[in-house]
Amino acid sequence: LMKKFLLNTLLFTIVCLIFAFALDTILSSRLRQNQNRIFANWNQLYNDTTNYDLVINGSSRAWVQYDPFIIDSILHINSYNLGIDGSPINRQIIKYQKYCYLHKAPKYLIQNIDLWTMDVRTGYEREQFFPYFFFDREFVKDIDLYENFSLMEKYCPCYRYLGYKDVLLEALFEDNRKHWFEFSTKGYWGNNGVWNGDDLAKLDSVSCSCDTTAVRLFVDFLEQTTSNGTKVLFVYAPVYHEVRTKMINEHQMYKMYDTIAVRFNIPILDYNDIPMCYDTVYFYNATHLNKIGAELFTTKLAHDIDSIGFLK
Repeated sequence: LMKKFLLNTLLFTIVCLIFAFALDTILSSRLRQNQNRIFANWNQLYNDTTNYDLVINGSSRAWVQYDPFIIDSILHINSYNLGIDGSPINRQIIKYQKYCYLHKAPKYLIQNIDLWTMDVRTGYEREQFFPYFFFDREFVKDIDLYENFSLMEKYCPCYRYLGYKDVLLEALFEDNRKHWFEFSTKGYWGNNGVWNGDDLAKLDSVSCSCDTTAVRLFVDFLEQTTSNGTKVLFVYAPVYHEVRTKMINEHQMYKMYDTIAVRFNIPILDYNDIPMCYDTVYFYNATHLNKIGAELFTTKLAHDIDSIGFLK
């Protein structure tokens, strides 16, 4: 009797696992085609086979502020925006390395640098990585260095989707070809929002992140990147001027990046004090340009890149 019970239990478990793997395959496959804000950037990265001359690396301050189409039109190259929302340097590096693995190392890299770059952040929108758990195990291994996914999440099919109702609805019912999110190509999304200073008004002070682990990661990343022949340019994208008045260690930020730039002979372009930094018409919040501002900034950046001879 016990033997029969164990056999039935085993068979039931096998059937459940087969079903779970099949469902996981369906969910993940659909999400790998999805154009939702959370998934679109990664899906474009995996599905696009173009090798770009120049890539832009950074957080959302790269994602919504550097327009590759303008860069291409002025500099006559082919560029791509790798900006990853809500993510400091640890995630930025992983995304850049995945780009290089799927494509090849670019000739030029624009690295956005700012207050929050030198930090290590985990947990934010971790569901963006879910579609790749059984599709790209090396990628998940790299992400897991910081996200610390549980064993059940990593190895039990469908388990990681539990509690993510919106993701499940997205995978099962949304038409991936006609999504509500109007997403531009080349990794860039221009935000049409208008000024909202609520968060800035609540901010008493702000300090630059100088996490030692993040700095070490960044230096190692630059050593590898430059040794591969990629030319790097540091850029401080504009922030609304009142942010700087609330900074308590701006000097430390500049010193940190200057030291790294000198070590690797990397030029820096600083746009923290240009006229548009004093006009809210160009921002949708204190640290992000809207589409109008992004286009104006990118145009100036591209002409400055040309004038300093960075591409020569």
